[in-house]
Amino acid sequence: MTISFQEPALNYQPIFVARQPIFTLDNEIWGYELLFRQSDLVKAAKINDEVIATAKVIADGFSIAKTGIDHDKKFLINFPPQLLLNETALSLPKDICIIEILETVRPEHEIISACKKIQDKGYSLALDDYTGDPGFEPFLEIADIVKVDLVGMKHAEIIKLSQKLSQYHCKLLAEKVEDRETYQLTRSLGYSLFQGYLFSKPETMKGRKISTENIGKMQLMQELADEDFEVKKLTGIIANDISLSYRLLKHINSSFYAIPQKIQSISQAITLLGSKSLLQWLAVIILSDIDQRPLAQELVFTAVCRGRFLELIANNLTSPPHKKETMFLLGLFSNLDSMLGQSMEEIMKEMPLNIAIKDALKGKANEAHDWLSLAISIDNGKWQEVGQLLTNHELSPEKVSIFHVQAKIWAARILNKPNHL
Repeated sequence: MTISFQEPALNYQPIFVARQPIFTLDNEIWGYELLFRQSDLVKAAKINDEVIATAKVIADGFSIAKTGIDHDKKFLINFPPQLLLNETALSLPKDICIIEILETVRPEHEIISACKKIQDKGYSLALDDYTGDPGFEPFLEIADIVKVDLVGMKHAEIIKLSQKLSQYHCKLLAEKVEDRETYQLTRSLGYSLFQGYLFSKPETMKGRKISTENIGKMQLMQELADEDFEVKKLTGIIANDISLSYRLLKHINSSFYAIPQKIQSISQAITLLGSKSLLQWLAVIILSDIDQRPLAQELVFTAVCRGRFLELIANNLTSPPHKKETMFLLGLFSNLDSMLGQSMEEIMKEMPLNIAIKDALKGKANEAHDWLSLAISIDNGKWQEVGQLLTNHELSPEKVSIFHVQAKIWAARILNKPNHL
């Protein structure tokens, strides 16, 4: 009997989609800002109507971005002037999509009128990257959410700007929060939503320890990372863990795989799935179990996407820098520092990984780090860097963007998250 993964057909124009989580006061994920980019990153696009092209990116990109996301999460989507004027917003679901007015849009009468019409249809509006510059008061009067760009601001400036905004009936979102002091300040000033690198980097806490349970999981992760790991040992680990056994059978019996009959035993599942795929699945599950907080689960989803993305690239290169399984681990382990609250330097001391992979994860420049940088740049919406990396490696933006979408689909399914594609 053979087993195969059912990859869905991709019948849309390939695009890149990045998303950054936005958190509530309770550190729950409230929603995401979506960052779209057409896959044509390195050559001039031949587009007759940029508005139609951008609208298509928004329509298709939204479907991709919501892969693996709970139904009730919000999505902030950037709108340039043309799309505010031509009612493109009405093509998106108003209960979860928030129309984000770019900082480059000027509050001219025609724009304000269009924004009010969008609101009248039941949509919420967010003003992006506000820094207190004069002239944006008409937007402040109607915005449901104001995203305050905190980069370079001193605490006294943040306090002054926040006091000014208190006269408007809008929710405040602290954007580009990079340190805990600023985060605590904005909380005290009445901000209720938070976005920034603070939430995706290790939080240094004196005396923080990893729980005994997580130490055990990390030790198992270390063993799984060893290329000489024995399948017999793996079978024993799963068979002796009721939860893992149940999850494996549920996973392999899902529509994720095309199998003609139900799998009823662990040994049968392992035989069909294959040792390498099983190792991969188990590594993902262990990573997901380390921390169940919303931020940690977002980091897991991102890491699994990166792992699958790099694996797909390696599988399609004539001379990949490492085996595809090694490239998968490169992406999968890329967020361990954020998840464990430790430096990557400390974590890598115990990991039985290839030296080049360890160096790449620690941020040292080498070929593996170049590929990891590509995955990270896409996740962070750094499109100029993405374009340069694709040029350096002579990669087709269209093909790479398809790999990126496929990675999201795979990650959502292997983590048993909703998939709405």
